[in-house]
Amino acid sequence: MLELARRSLMAGLAAASVIPVANAQDSKFAKDKLRVYARVRGAPKGQAAMWWYTGKLWGKRNLDAAVQFFRVDGFSFNRMEMQPDGTLIQKMVEVGFWNDPTTGKPADDWTNPITGLPCRPKHYKSSQAFTFTSDGQSHRHADAAPTQAFNGVITDPIVSGDTLWIGEDLILKATPPQPQTPIADPLMNVGPVVTATSLVNYTAKTKDLEAPDAQWVPATMNFQTMGSWYPWMRMGNEPGNIMFQLVGRKLRRSDEMPLALQALINERHPGFLENPGV
Repeated sequence: MLELARRSLMAGLAAASVIPVANAQDSKFAKDKLRVYARVRGAPKGQAAMWWYTGKLWGKRNLDAAVQFFRVDGFSFNRMEMQPDGTLIQKMVEVGFWNDPTTGKPADDWTNPITGLPCRPKHYKSSQAFTFTSDGQSHRHADAAPTQAFNGVITDPIVSGDTLWIGEDLILKATPPQPQTPIADPLMNVGPVVTATSLVNYTAKTKDLEAPDAQWVPATMNFQTMGSWYPWMRMGNEPGNIMFQLVGRKLRRSDEMPLALQALINERHPGFLENPGV
């Protein structure tokens, strides 16, 4: 009886200390979520915002526990352009590296811990471009690769105290392009369909968003994905998926990123930091 009373007291104290969460539909930020998203992810006056991120890449075979494959370190430029018709054009280019979880050095040669097979990881440089309508729905540009299914949306902002979260969900299912010549290694054939589930949340302070649009908005991000094996992992048609687990921060200058990553980018992608092409 005494234990039940103690639990009831603790529950009551916890309930009394909860910070109320604003209903997204009632939030003043929800009424203009496209602009909120553009300010949190982008930079003022149409400039390219810079983002540094780090984290882990996991691999999971069906019915097995997940295994960490790599430490991931990357850097991106993001440009947000509000249009006169109320739509938002988002352009992004990034570079990233699959690094050894222990040494932090690029894993140019790698033994897949699930299969024990030797692999040659392909570090990445990629880009994306989307147009978001005023309701937050995404539309891919005409030159994007074809898909079987695609759904992209900017989520309604959530406000608690002085903190705001706003997300971007991108769900994709596609047929991988067919090679012109047969794949020499059958284990690099990932099958007839690839999927990607990209879920990112950006965090900012409400006071920064209440300032004029020309003001910088500091922000951080949390990023999770689930998708198909990359061909170079040599998993073949083995059922399973990979998962990103990343955190990041918006930077004012590229020299705010870790020096080791800056040196690696300059070595592997000379000129990228000065002219990213976005």
